Amino acid sequence: MTESSFSMQRFHHSIYLDKPVEEIYKLIGTASGLSKWFMGETVYESPEGEKRKYDDYIHKGDEFQWQWLEKDLSITGHVLQAEQNSCFKFTFGNSFIVTITVKEDNGRTLFTLMQEYSENAKQNDFAHINCCVCWGFFITNLKSVSEFGNDLRETLSDNEELVNR
Repeated sequence: MTESSFSMQRFHHSIYLDKPVEEIYKLIGTASGLSKWFMGETVYESPEGEKRKYDDYIHKGDEFQWQWLEKDLSITGHVLQAEQNSCFKFTFGNSFIVTITVKEDNGRTLFTLMQEYSENAKQNDFAHINCCVCWGFFITNLKSVSEFGNDLRETLSDNEELVNR
């Protein structure tokens, strides 16, 4: 991110990961994958109300419930787009839409996350900036988990001031 690309309407973070696109997409496009670096518990249901298996890929139209690790905080939402090994787009709370893309670039995976306000959402500067900071940590954690097997999330302290909580 640069000063010229920062906006109070949207932000994006990108990172290179030294793993194949297929491995990274499995970490973002399945309940089991998201639980390794981002959420504590993830549940997806198909539009027909069937609970997806933990290792199944998500699909457009799925609904989800996510529970943060070691926090009394959960979020529900909808999958807006799910293209295996390419794109995962979802609602994030009532105000935001998050789009994650992955693509091969010179033997590495370029991971890009963009968060923007959903149509007609009331702007909340704190929520926007907080998400920008927290996504930076979680994307770093994705790199740590995928490349080194180390989860950097805090599980021993309930201090809400910690960025890795």
